[in-house]
Amino acid sequence: MKRNITVLSAIFSVCFGMMILTSCSNSDDEAQKESTPKETTPLEVKVTNHRDCHAMKMIADDILNLWFNQIIFEYTSVGPDMKTPVRLTGVISMNPAVYNKEAEPRGLMLYNEFTCAKHGERTSQNEIDDLGLYMNKYQNLISVSADLYGWTLTEDKAQAYCCPEITARETMDAWDAAMKILKDEEYAIEGLPCFNVGYSSGGFSAIAVQRYCDENRPDIHWSLTSAGAAPFNLNTVYDDNVKSATSGYACSFPLVVVAYKETYNMDFKYSDVFVEPLASNIQKWILSKDYGTWDINKLIAGGDEAKTKDCPIEMILTPEARNPHLAIGKMLSSKFRENSLCGEGQNWKPNTKTKYYIMHSSTDKYMDWHVGKEMSDYLTAHGCEVKTEFGDWGNHVFEFEGISL
Repeated sequence: MKRNITVLSAIFSVCFGMMILTSCSNSDDEAQKESTPKETTPLEVKVTNHRDCHAMKMIADDILNLWFNQIIFEYTSVGPDMKTPVRLTGVISMNPAVYNKEAEPRGLMLYNEFTCAKHGERTSQNEIDDLGLYMNKYQNLISVSADLYGWTLTEDKAQAYCCPEITARETMDAWDAAMKILKDEEYAIEGLPCFNVGYSSGGFSAIAVQRYCDENRPDIHWSLTSAGAAPFNLNTVYDDNVKSATSGYACSFPLVVVAYKETYNMDFKYSDVFVEPLASNIQKWILSKDYGTWDINKLIAGGDEAKTKDCPIEMILTPEARNPHLAIGKMLSSKFRENSLCGEGQNWKPNTKTKYYIMHSSTDKYMDWHVGKEMSDYLTAHGCEVKTEFGDWGNHVFEFEGISL
């Protein structure tokens, strides 16, 4: 069976695990405090399911034996307009010993999910392998994940992909809901250090959450925020895309553009940005959520396997969309700049009490690793303690046909 695994995400999770072992001794003033959110939307929390999960089963005949438990819940947050109440879902995950209260948790982790495109690809549903890597007996973490708008209860809507303010607000509402559940069920969470982690677009979300909390949630302190291989400066990623001859992940830019048009009601036609057959198939290939990311890559490449991993840009974007000096290019560039987390026009002040870890492989073919350096430079310039890893760790993801170690 052909399968994609975020190998760098696995490496990233190991590096993150090593870092939290040195971050669990934070003083009480840096630990999780009683939540006093600024927003007043009633969460109306409801637990809907408890389930057992089994992750990474295909790795060397299930050598990792990654079993963990989940508490799935609903809560009220806001939609893309940042004011209309919507019901969303989230999930709390932990290894069996912590779940059964046979072992005390060592920390609380916010897990921000990476790029997904297909029905069921959420951590409360079928996307559990990468999350499972954190659910081991050595770390004893309690993890919280938000499914976000456009998934589960709102699956008929476009996902707000790489929309930082919306994603962060919905995520922190999920975090508040999860804290209520954990307290109600008498888990020993008081005073635990809190970790905020994500890879790829999940890394973008992690920094978006950090920014949101720094600006709106003084009651929340992240001991460590870790973000790997993320498009922190969307405008830099756009520039790299339009200047490149090919794309190693053809669906990535279309996913962002579709999310921005649908979420922010941007005034352009898909035919202004995309060439055929992509332009006429946005509903079928992307908005329907009937296809995974690699399926979309193949569709964009016209079914040509050779072009699926190295797709010519002219098979994706119109000449006008590839030119940031023309009307449509200017519109896209302006919106990406507005929603970037570092770079021109960004002036948020990151919390210097939080430690940061920024990772991006120098041989990533999906996006240039220098966007990671932009983020680390931004944090450093604001007086933050930042650990970086920009060595050669291979490509963004690795596709394999089964595996035996």
